[in-house]
Amino acid sequence: MQAFLRGRIDAHLSQLPDTGDGYEGSLLQLRSAAAFAQAQVGDIDSEAMQDRLDHALNYISTDMTAYAQELKLEHSKRSIRLDVRKLTVLADTDDGICPLLRIGSGENWVGYHLVAHLAMHRYFTLHQRPVPRMLLLDQVTPPFYPSDMTKDSGNTDLIRSDADRNTVRGMFELMYRFTNDLAPNFQLIVSDHANLPDQWYQDCVRYNWRNGDALIPQDWINEHTR
Repeated sequence: MQAFLRGRIDAHLSQLPDTGDGYEGSLLQLRSAAAFAQAQVGDIDSEAMQDRLDHALNYISTDMTAYAQELKLEHSKRSIRLDVRKLTVLADTDDGICPLLRIGSGENWVGYHLVAHLAMHRYFTLHQRPVPRMLLLDQVTPPFYPSDMTKDSGNTDLIRSDADRNTVRGMFELMYRFTNDLAPNFQLIVSDHANLPDQWYQDCVRYNWRNGDALIPQDWINEHTR
């Protein structure tokens, strides 16, 4: 299919009218560059590529496992890893491999998405991969709040169980240490209801959108909806 498409493109280009002395030269340069790129791709050692991928996945898996154990996520006692074929998280258990879909609960889903993102971005940053050095996370704690009232207050003391409160605090402590470890080469932006009283947390708060104060002000909305 690729060869057919290249042939069609080449045939189309050859039928275009000559627009001047520079046209043929530019076309030849493009063909030369394409041939050079094709030769480079052809020279890539597939075994070496697989070795690099295996190294990256093992590296990321080590961090994912450590983060998951720190948050005490379900099935985190052994190895946590990425399945690049199905684009999901896998947990190795005594009874076999457990994909994220079978782990269940909103708390676990949020936790495993968080550790996967952090582990991948740590690898990308430390190995100077061409990936933006920024991660934006929106609403990581709603599964832990029992009602909209407590969620809107942001007070973690209103979360029902000690385990959930510890998990929420643990997530933010993990994100705080993660960002400090990679500083100044990485930026983590979190938009969330939680409002921990700890000084280290409050030092990181840039905006507190509550009681009518919001990202999009109400008077701006009123002005543009008339």
